[in-house]
Amino acid sequence: MRGVAITLACFALIAVLLAWSRWITRRRLASLGHVALAVASASIAAFLWAVTGGLASFEPLRPGVAIAELRFDEAGPGRYRATLVHLPEGRAQVLEVPGVRWRLEAKTLGWLGPADRLGLRPAYRLERFESGQADDPTSPADAGNSYALAEDAGSDVWARARGSRLWSRYVEAGVTETPWQPMTHGAEFTVFANGRSLVVEPAGADGPVLTPLPR
Repeated sequence: MRGVAITLACFALIAVLLAWSRWITRRRLASLGHVALAVASASIAAFLWAVTGGLASFEPLRPGVAIAELRFDEAGPGRYRATLVHLPEGRAQVLEVPGVRWRLEAKTLGWLGPADRLGLRPAYRLERFESGQADDPTSPADAGNSYALAEDAGSDVWARARGSRLWSRYVEAGVTETPWQPMTHGAEFTVFANGRSLVVEPAGADGPVLTPLPR
């Protein structure tokens, strides 16, 4: 997408040069037409550049591909050290969290209409790690904890898609969560993408548990 933005920026520069040459030769109407083309091209280029920056923190959503690994080690009474490894880049985040259970939240982007026809792929971003104090997540005594896993960069495409009818014609912004899982010393988990859902597979488990994407 940045390639398209750069191409449009070059086109805008050429249009400015043509506008100047038409103005010198007193072809005022043609000059104004080229100025309009330059402004439109530059505006679209700036928009695409900002959107590309906003998408930089998202990863392509590939069904069945592992997107994260977690390991829990006891750090004290009722506390665990959670090591989250983002795949495939291998970037690790270490959190010391209270509680007995955990889950991950991710933001998703699905492309519609012209954006889909351009070949843009569904994307995701691991957004939040949550831990809970009670075995039952509906317990009124539960004190949940939430930890951010990502930061916005550039134009926040996800927020725009959620808050604008115009944007929602081209991109569908969603949220999905893993099922709650227990935190125990030495426990290891792998998180997979499955369509626009997340799957958690504990080490040694017979199979993953599917969580559908909320609409």
